[in-house]
Amino acid sequence: MQYSFDKKRGSSSSHVSAIKNNKHFELVGVCDPTKKLQILFQKKFGNKAKILHNHLQLLHYLKDNKIFCNLYVIATPSETHAKIIRDIISTQKSQKQSSIIFCEKPLTETSNVGKRLKELVKNSNFQVVVNHSRRWSKTWQRAFFLKKQIGEIQKAAFFFSTSPENKLLDQMRDGIHIADLLHWFDIGSKTMITRLNTPYFIYDFHMWGTLGKIEVLDYGTSFKLYKKQISKKFRGFEELKLIKSEKISESMLKNSYDEFTQFFKGKRKTLSTNISDAIVALQVYKKCVYDPTIS
Repeated sequence: MQYSFDKKRGSSSSHVSAIKNNKHFELVGVCDPTKKLQILFQKKFGNKAKILHNHLQLLHYLKDNKIFCNLYVIATPSETHAKIIRDIISTQKSQKQSSIIFCEKPLTETSNVGKRLKELVKNSNFQVVVNHSRRWSKTWQRAFFLKKQIGEIQKAAFFFSTSPENKLLDQMRDGIHIADLLHWFDIGSKTMITRLNTPYFIYDFHMWGTLGKIEVLDYGTSFKLYKKQISKKFRGFEELKLIKSEKISESMLKNSYDEFTQFFKGKRKTLSTNISDAIVALQVYKKCVYDPTIS
């Protein structure tokens, strides 16, 4: 919720604001153990939604009042995700319609727990979708769909620093996004990852192919496509020419809720990512992104 108070982040920068700004969804309940945050919510968003102290109180309120939801959002610390997912399924199992559990990243702290959750939801009316937010980014979607235009991938590189709001080097918080991108683009074995200990935010991606190069820069807002051509500088050489350059301003959260709307209206049969992707992202993170030298 508190991202909603940061004017630089835009109008749909938190789950609460993204839901409130989507006319197809009604926010019926929220919970937080901190009274101060409950009061802040009420001041910012009113008292139409039920405000409770914890997720079990909220789930039982929904069940007792026969309120069946299409969407359950988990925006809590990662160590709580598995229990909350289990509690949603156990308390709301009588509902018949398809529902999405939209869980903040990472799904869990280990892939083994993730696999058990996958078995739990397999025959239920619930889909678990993890907020690997780049899946809903138009910039990253451009990079994915135009990847074939640069030929066989030779090498890729990520340069990134810890998010500025983090007080400590929380590797999983930032690294899981990179892990999901490596899985999505299928470039884990070809990617060099460099974490920079800079006092400013870095999140730059470069991908070289036999026919060109793709760059995603400026925190994912800048997309560049290069194609090889005969060099204008050196005889007998080829060089890269900038073919496409785009600046994209967007809310990835807004895009995700727009996709959920299309799914529930029957205009989409599948979603951009699923629980299997989230489990693989955990495995790729451990193999390719995690740095044991950082405490």
